[in-house]
Amino acid sequence: MYAIPQADISGPEILPVPEWVFTSRAEKLDRFAVGELDGLPVRRLTYEGDAAEQIVTTAKTEAAQLIVMPTHGYGIFRKFLLGSITAKVLHDIEGPVLTGAHVRQQTGVEPLKISHVVCAVAMGSHSADTVTWAANVARDFGSTLTIVHVIPRLDPALRVVVSSAVDEEFETTARQEIHKLLTNVGASNSMVCVRRGDVAQSVCEYTKSVGADLLIIGRRQKDAEISQIRPNAYEIIRQSHCPVLSV
Repeated sequence: MYAIPQADISGPEILPVPEWVFTSRAEKLDRFAVGELDGLPVRRLTYEGDAAEQIVTTAKTEAAQLIVMPTHGYGIFRKFLLGSITAKVLHDIEGPVLTGAHVRQQTGVEPLKISHVVCAVAMGSHSADTVTWAANVARDFGSTLTIVHVIPRLDPALRVVVSSAVDEEFETTARQEIHKLLTNVGASNSMVCVRRGDVAQSVCEYTKSVGADLLIIGRRQKDAEISQIRPNAYEIIRQSHCPVLSV
């Protein structure tokens, strides 16, 4: 909570949350999703402070293997936004994050069925890790696995003419590399799709067209001095019709 001084000599002063507010939130959390979490060991923690910082700190302290969180983004452009808290967590945390920007609320407590997993790869240094994650998830759920790679269209301003033979060579090379990755992780029977176009849009359109239940993407640049979010990760998370697991 912030108190703005009457005089503009100093900046906003941070005040502690009143005890009744903290207690009310903690009690509300204790009642949250009781039915959905029935039978599971659950610890319910309430903290005061910046939400994203507390989530990241808690995940690190608890050595969490997965963070699951919604992606709100309010306002008239809701479908095109990513909640600021989610965006901060995605940027600051090293571990995998499961998000669902446009997943409609389901009634009841039916178990989630994951019959088709799509994994989008950029054919970079992180792709092997992403494919390994996808193969393991697909095996755990007994799901069909499809690997999709999108070759970005060239900028028209460059006025570069690419022959159909060269274009086919790009696709053939991409398919060969993907099949190598799949063979290395013991998932050589998985399907492979190579497309050309806008990366985020093409990935999301394909995922929706095959009715995928989960999309897995690589979120970070591997071995970077400072981890950076991959350029298309935010856009894919914003646009995807199904939950996205970013690793």
